[in-house]
Amino acid sequence: VGKGSGGSVRIIRRNTDGKTFAVKEFRKRAPGENEKEYVKKVTAEFCIGSTLHNFNVIEALDIIQEGQSFYEIMEYAPNDLFNIVMSGKMTPDEISCCWRQLLNGVKYLQSMGIAHRDLKLDNMVLDERGVVKIIDFGCATVIKYPFEDHVHLSKGICGSDPYIAPEQYTQKEYDARKTDLWSCGIIYICMTIRRFPWRLPRPEKDQSYSNFVQPNNNGAEKLFKLLPRYARPIISRILLPDPEKRCLLEDVLDDAWVKSIETCSPEQPARNHPHHLLFEPSKQIMERGNIIVLPAPKKEEDSANNAPAATAVEKKKKTPEHHNRSKK
Repeated sequence: VGKGSGGSVRIIRRNTDGKTFAVKEFRKRAPGENEKEYVKKVTAEFCIGSTLHNFNVIEALDIIQEGQSFYEIMEYAPNDLFNIVMSGKMTPDEISCCWRQLLNGVKYLQSMGIAHRDLKLDNMVLDERGVVKIIDFGCATVIKYPFEDHVHLSKGICGSDPYIAPEQYTQKEYDARKTDLWSCGIIYICMTIRRFPWRLPRPEKDQSYSNFVQPNNNGAEKLFKLLPRYARPIISRILLPDPEKRCLLEDVLDDAWVKSIETCSPEQPARNHPHHLLFEPSKQIMERGNIIVLPAPKKEEDSANNAPAATAVEKKKKTPEHHNRSKK
């Protein structure tokens, strides 16, 4: 069902009850990488994921070694948000619900002392109830241990180019809470306008980002005018290029609009919007009345030909300049 630099994911069904799970087969050991380093990297992802128990975070259940291969068993949520967004069917309230659920998941991660460092549409899935789940902790890092009262700064460029915060390119160390929040802001824009605001947050390499950061240019104003009026104030605070001026997640959650967003939970759907899904859920879930199943997509080449010129679809190309920069 998916493949990336960290490995490939497939689905399996348990014989005893027919329940479906996702299985990630981790990448093979790279040339020049010793076995100790490889095992540490592979098991670190599971060690972080297995400590997390929140309905907005995918559940990591087990890790299995067979010969030289490692497999992680996870909860399966079949609806990837990227394709739902690109359908163009999401309502503003539906977008707000998904985004607020993302924020709730990130809040939980921070409470556990974890930064994700690769937040993007591709790493968000929905279950059959319209509940958003954050996936793929291959870039995650511990920023605070339970016995500590300070946050550790992070190093290195992690993530996918359009979602990366600018300070990852300009600072040796950075607060990964703020880079995660920047990625959340980019995700909201992508869900709303269905394209990236820029390809890379480096003014010397990307004209769109250069226009955004120049104080005498109206690039930022033009971008924010594409968003609903109620979202502009807080998104503009999230996307401040200077991390010292950027707000924190607590500030976002205290915003009047964000506080007013109705979200779906495993127990209860929101009252003001449906959720579009790729796969039809059980009859019991359909009877809740908030699920719309999208029609099967056209052939991949047709979808690509009909996509807007600068949409997130371009991530499929995996060119070196727009590749995931995570060290997995």
